[in-house]
Amino acid sequence: MADILDMREKRQQLTARRGFDGWHRRYSEHFDEHTRPLDLSEATLGKLIQPGEESSAAFNEFIMGVQKLGAGARFHFLENLDKMEVMDITLFLLDQLRFEAMRRQGWIDDLPTATVPLVELVAEFPTRFASARHHTPPLSPKHPRYAEYEKTFEGDQPAFIRRLIPEILEIYRQKITAE
Repeated sequence: MADILDMREKRQQLTARRGFDGWHRRYSEHFDEHTRPLDLSEATLGKLIQPGEESSAAFNEFIMGVQKLGAGARFHFLENLDKMEVMDITLFLLDQLRFEAMRRQGWIDDLPTATVPLVELVAEFPTRFASARHHTPPLSPKHPRYAEYEKTFEGDQPAFIRRLIPEILEIYRQKITAE
């Protein structure tokens, strides 16, 4: 039994090494199979949640490494189904990291994926996380616009949260600029 667990652990380490290879160079930080959204530094989180080519390339590197699809630079050469899966996982991870940024600001209280290793979020996306990819956490009662959120029709509350994304991006853009 110990041999099976050891093999599983070694496999997770190799998967993490493949996925995070580009991130080590890009962000000059340590990442491993245990790295969770809440473990990311403010600087790395701030860069990953920004729209643009830099974050897209980082997500492609990571996801394609975990999925054994080759180097992130080869994204455009993937088969359409693989490309769509990488894009679906990218959108999911981007949401989770933006929600993590909101959690750190106290805008949301509960984010179940904050404690799940990033490698696991990618590797288990089809079986465990795909069904929850459109889940949006509720706004914290501590947020200044909570009264407005509470008056919002329940079906529109996820859109209310998503309309806060430009604000969180600006907060993190300013943090990055200040460094």
